[in-house]
Amino acid sequence: MSIPRPRHLAPIARWCHRQPEVEEIYQWECFVFKVRGKVFAICSSDNPLAISLKPRRENIDAYLYHPDIDIARYVGRYGWVTITVTGKDTAHLALDLVMESYDVVSTGKSRVWKKRESI
Repeated sequence: MSIPRPRHLAPIARWCHRQPEVEEIYQWECFVFKVRGKVFAICSSDNPLAISLKPRRENIDAYLYHPDIDIARYVGRYGWVTITVTGKDTAHLALDLVMESYDVVSTGKSRVWKKRESI
């Protein structure tokens, strides 16, 4: 049985699927994106969209000053944060965080990103 992905998740999912070795599964009542078997984004099916990600360790404190970013439930102690997408500005920030999380999980090093699409 396939779970239909909500439309508001489409821009994030499109970007994720353009990256190498990404798979999408439905787990924990969420849409989960993995690279080489490792989770880099956990997306709720709720509206507004909430996405849990793993940013670079040195950026976590700065991100937590944003009113729509909190320490992630269950995995926050491992450096994960959750962003709630409440508008266009947070949608762009969420996409940046997804890119950063993919980088952290897939390589642990900086890399050149494909240009993000407009949300």
